[in-house]
Amino acid sequence: MIRAGIVLVALLTGFTAGGIGMLRAGEIPGLPFAVGGAVAQVAVIVIVVTVLRARAGGDGHSLSRSRLLSASHILGGLRRVLLVALVALALYALVRVALGDPWTLLTSAFIALFFWLIYRGVGRLIQGLKEQQTG
Repeated sequence: MIRAGIVLVALLTGFTAGGIGMLRAGEIPGLPFAVGGAVAQVAVIVIVVTVLRARAGGDGHSLSRSRLLSASHILGGLRRVLLVALVALALYALVRVALGDPWTLLTSAFIALFFWLIYRGVGRLIQGLKEQQTG
């Protein structure tokens, strides 16, 4: 989990840095990459820290109901934030397309794919945590 999180944060850094570079050059289609990349990086960090915290125990593998419940709540909040970010990204892209900037639609769609994948993954994590609570 930690290795996958590090790899994802490193890969998403390219989007964030690229978006910031595009914005500095005056290219507004870089905004979804800059903001979206940063949001996705924070989301991955929250996921990794939450899962590690949920599994932290005396031997590093024990689970308690309170920690599982806490992790479910944190990940549920993250899932809502990702959904709001997806909607905001779609609205921003539609406004930019209406203003005659089709490139923003492309960059928004690309970063929205990462949001959607993280959103679905968090949903699966929550389901797995709930199964652990009842099992």
